[in-house]
Amino acid sequence: MKTFLFDIGNVLTNFDFQKLLQAYSDHSGRSLEPQSDRDEEMYVSVEKGLLSEADYVAYLNEAKGLNWTTDNLHLIWQEIFSLNETGNRLFDKAKRSDARVYTLSNIADYHIRAIENNWNGFFEGTTGLFMSYRMGVRKPDPRIYEMVLKELGVSGSQCFFIDDLAENVATAREQGIEAHQFIPENYEEIERKAHDFFGW
Repeated sequence: MKTFLFDIGNVLTNFDFQKLLQAYSDHSGRSLEPQSDRDEEMYVSVEKGLLSEADYVAYLNEAKGLNWTTDNLHLIWQEIFSLNETGNRLFDKAKRSDARVYTLSNIADYHIRAIENNWNGFFEGTTGLFMSYRMGVRKPDPRIYEMVLKELGVSGSQCFFIDDLAENVATAREQGIEAHQFIPENYEEIERKAHDFFGW
């Protein structure tokens, strides 16, 4: 059976990472600073499920001069996320079709909570969710695509995948997946190709 795989960030929900950096500044009273290498390392660790949400917040409090709880983290991300209309139109159409519908996203549990707090039932109607923090690996590591295909029990040619990052698309294609970079200049073409792939 054909399967539609959706990235979440900048596909189903838009986000601006600069807003997170601004929140650090606003809540700490410090000047705006770029994401450091250590910040990125810790962010990735949460998305791989190697670091708990509570430990991540403790790191942020120490590194950024904050006094946050996990609730603060959820609320900040609720403010950061907004809906991508094109991505959600495809998402809704796929869920109403005969296709299997999954997410495949580099994501942490607090991101999921923020999305569901913003839009109750957001993931209802999907067949399942492939999320990096549960899988212990992030895109574009080839292992995550191998795990997905094994779980689905299909070849890559039976999967249609959209992601905003070129490197994630490239690695998916190496696994035989029909993958497309979901950026504004490609939106119309991707909608046409999805319709052709699924026979809509």
